[in-house]
Amino acid sequence: VNEEISVKHLPSTEPDPHVVRVGWSLDSCSTQLGEEPFSYGYGGTGKKSTNSKFENYGETFAENDVIACLVDFECGEEVEMSFMKNGKWLGVAYRVRKELLGGRALFPHVLVKNCAIEFNFGQREDTYFSVPPGFTFIQHLPVAERVRGTLGPKSKAECEILMMVGLPAAGKTTWAVKHAAANPSKKYNILGTNAIMDKMRVRRHPPSPLAVAPRSASPSPLPQVMGLRRQRNYAGRWDVLIQQATQCLNRLIQIAARKKRNYILDQV
Repeated sequence: VNEEISVKHLPSTEPDPHVVRVGWSLDSCSTQLGEEPFSYGYGGTGKKSTNSKFENYGETFAENDVIACLVDFECGEEVEMSFMKNGKWLGVAYRVRKELLGGRALFPHVLVKNCAIEFNFGQREDTYFSVPPGFTFIQHLPVAERVRGTLGPKSKAECEILMMVGLPAAGKTTWAVKHAAANPSKKYNILGTNAIMDKMRVRRHPPSPLAVAPRSASPSPLPQVMGLRRQRNYAGRWDVLIQQATQCLNRLIQIAARKKRNYILDQV
């Protein structure tokens, strides 16, 4: 199976503005590609990641590069995932035993920040680069061989919003996470600063002085490691982290009001 992705950067004033990670995930995985089991990503920093474990792989890629995502289901008891950059094969990135997947389908997945992405699932008359022997574009597979992902609510009337109520540290976030996991077909989006901070991961090494410079009276932050939770790198600057998370939450709530999805509002 093959797909092509072309990258274009969008303007941004942030010191580290552009993130692109492509790969494959199960339908049950979250949007954070490569940060949980059965989610397999390859990022523009030249890293591959699954379950938040980052390793060197391939080459860095950026604007105007074309990445092909390949999955081989016909190599014995394993499924092999590999990538190509501008027509150059970068080697096998992941080998996963089919028994671990349990017959569950892998879906194309992309994680971006301040980037525009153009996909080619086979709908283009001309491919960016030639397709490797033995592979075919997803769109060319017969419909009977495809697996449909979970369908969201068809109308806002069918959407479900749960609002957590209770004192701080009463267990609201724990309940929300467990409830979302117990009802995967609902695909709940948990909205709250705790959920946002859990997703704020470090992606660069060494650290950016603008991002983690501590106040003079505060202890030095820990060295940044790929995939590490950002809270651990903000020693003495908790107010900065909370402010960033709150700004993100306000924006997410604005977006949520326009989308047909199921939400859990987890914010005191």
